[in-house]
Amino acid sequence: MEGETMKIFITCINGIGGTALESQVMVSDIAHQLGFRNMGIYCYDSGTESEESLSARYDGIIASISPGDIVFFQHPTWHQLRFEEGLIERIKAYGGRVVMVVHDFIPLMFESNWCFLGDVTGIFNSAEVLVAPSYAMKKFLLDNGVRADMKFAIQEIWDYTTDIRFSQPAKFRKEIHFAGKPSKFLFPDQWNFDVPLKVYASEQCTGENVQVKGWMDSDRLLLELAKGGFGLVWYGDDYLHQYMRYNNNFKLSTYLAAGIPVIVPRGVSNQYLIEGNHLGIVADTLEDAAEQVKNISEAEYQEYVRHVREFSSLIRDGYFTKKFLIEAVQMLLRQDMDDYGISGMLCGEKEHFSVMDMQKTLKYVKDRHVSVARFGDGEVDLMMGYSIPYQDYNEELAGRLKQIIMAPDNRKLLVCLPDIFEGRERYTDAFHSFWDEHMKRYQDFYDEIAANGKCYGSTFLSRPYIDLVDKSIAEKHFQNIKELFAEKDILIVEGFYSRSGVGNDLFQGAKSVERIICPSQNAYSRYEAIMNAVRRHGVNKLILLMLGPTAKIMAADLAFEGYWAVDIGHIDSEYEWYRMGAAYKIKLKNKHTAEFNFDRDIELQDDDAYAEEIVEMLSD
Repeated sequence: MEGETMKIFITCINGIGGTALESQVMVSDIAHQLGFRNMGIYCYDSGTESEESLSARYDGIIASISPGDIVFFQHPTWHQLRFEEGLIERIKAYGGRVVMVVHDFIPLMFESNWCFLGDVTGIFNSAEVLVAPSYAMKKFLLDNGVRADMKFAIQEIWDYTTDIRFSQPAKFRKEIHFAGKPSKFLFPDQWNFDVPLKVYASEQCTGENVQVKGWMDSDRLLLELAKGGFGLVWYGDDYLHQYMRYNNNFKLSTYLAAGIPVIVPRGVSNQYLIEGNHLGIVADTLEDAAEQVKNISEAEYQEYVRHVREFSSLIRDGYFTKKFLIEAVQMLLRQDMDDYGISGMLCGEKEHFSVMDMQKTLKYVKDRHVSVARFGDGEVDLMMGYSIPYQDYNEELAGRLKQIIMAPDNRKLLVCLPDIFEGRERYTDAFHSFWDEHMKRYQDFYDEIAANGKCYGSTFLSRPYIDLVDKSIAEKHFQNIKELFAEKDILIVEGFYSRSGVGNDLFQGAKSVERIICPSQNAYSRYEAIMNAVRRHGVNKLILLMLGPTAKIMAADLAFEGYWAVDIGHIDSEYEWYRMGAAYKIKLKNKHTAEFNFDRDIELQDDDAYAEEIVEMLSD
C-alpha cells in the first residue's frame, strides 16, 4: 500500500540444537534491537512434503510481507535446498528484497558436498546483497559462480552476546582451553605437550596432560574460561583447515568474550583481526602453539589480555552483527555504496581487492593520522626469497613483510600497494615495461593478496612525478604533502646517504626536524637499536621513515605502539626531479637517488643545519 513503512525481517530456524541454532538466534536477537521482525522457520523433514503443502507453508511464513520489505535470510536453514529456493522465490514474488546472510557454506563443509556448489551459488544469486563471513569467502564466491555485480557486506568475526561482565582480568596461566569434541577434532587424543589442555566436552580423551572438564552451558563456560589461559581454535583434518580459511569459527568469539587471548592456526579467515588487534597467538602447528604458551612471560600475557578486554566489548554487545546488518540495508537503499567502502577505506566493492589512488591515500593519511607501510617491487622480491641491492634476504624480515601485507585493514596502519591494477595509461612506457615483467613473475603472489579482498593505499603516495605521463598533477600533490608536514615536530629515520630535504624546501614548513641516521645497507640488522632510538625521540612527533623494507616493519610496530609513522621513501628524489623538471631519472650528486641503489660516487657536503638535526647516528 502506498505510503506504508518498509519493514525488515530476519529468518531464524528453530527445532534443532547446537551452534547452528545458537548462532542464528543470536543474530536475530541483535537484529531485533535494530527493529527487525522475526520470520521463524521450523526445521523438519521437508524432503517428503508435497509441493502443495510447501506452497501453503511458504505463504504462512511470509504472511506479513509487503512489496518493498527486506528479508535477511540466514543460510543455511538446514532444510533441503529446494525448500530455500522455493521460499526465496515466494518472498520475491510478493515484492520482498533478499539479503543472504551466510553462516556456513555447505559445499565446503565436507568433500562430499562439493556437488552442491552450483545449487547453493544459484540460491545466493537470487539475493541482492550477500553477507559473507570473510573477505576470502567473498573472493571464493565470486570465483565460483556468484554474479560479478553482487553487493557484499563482510561479517569478519562472530559476536557472542552476553550480560556477564568480568570485573577482573584473566589471570596468568600457562594452560590451553578447547571447547570441542575430541572425536571430531582428533588432536586432543594425540596431545602430548608440556602445556595442559582443558577440553570442554562430554567425551573421554586419551591424550597426555589433558583434563576433560565436561560439557558446560554458555554462562558456566564463560565463567570457567575467564579464569585465565588461552582459548584454542584448531582443526581435525586438512579439509576442515581449508574451510577455516573462508568461514568464521564461533568458538573463537566465545574465548574472546570470556576475556582470554586465543590461539589460531595460520591462514584462518580472520587472522588479520587477531594479529592487528593483538588478540593472541597465530601458530603453524600445535607444537608451535604449545611452545609459545610455555615460553610466554606474565607481562606478555597481560598485554594480550588488555587488548582482548578492549576488543571483546565489541563482541559481547553485538557490534560486528549490527555493522553488517546496517551496511546491508544501506547497500539496498543507497546509490553511492560503490564508493562507501566496507572497511571505511573509500575503495568500493568493484574489485576483489582495490588500491586507492595517491591523492585519496594522502587524504586518508592526513585525515585519520594512520601510519603507513608502502610495499613495492623490492619488498615482493624479499618475500619471494631474493636479496635486493640494499637489503640481503632475511627469513625473519620476509616473514614479517608477508604478515603485514596480508593484514591491511588495521585502523592504525594503512598498507599500500603499487597502483598498477587499473588506469595504467597514466604511466610512462618505461614504467609499463618494468611492471609488466614484475607482474608476470609474481602473478601467483598477487592472486594470494586478492584472496584477502581488502583495500590498500597507494605506494605511489611518495612517487607523484617521474613515472607519470601527465606530470602537472605533481605540483598539487607536493603541496598537499607539505601540508602533512606543516607545523609538526618531525623525526626523520633514514639511511646514511639519504639526506632527505637537504638542499630543498620539502620540510621547510615543519615546526622542527630531527633525524636518526641508520645504515644505508641491511638496516634490518640494526632493527632493535633503531626502534629504541625512535622510542627515545619520537614521542608526539610525526615519524617519517625512509629506510627501505625495514621501514615497513617499523611502521607496523610503531603504529601498534601508538606512534604516527609514515613510510615515505623516495619522496626526496621525486621532489628534486620535480623541481628540475626532469623527464627521466637523473642521479643526484650529493645524496642518495631513488633506484640508484648502490650509492656510488656520492659527494657528501658539509651542512651545519643538517648536522644539528641529527639526534642519533646508528650508521657504521
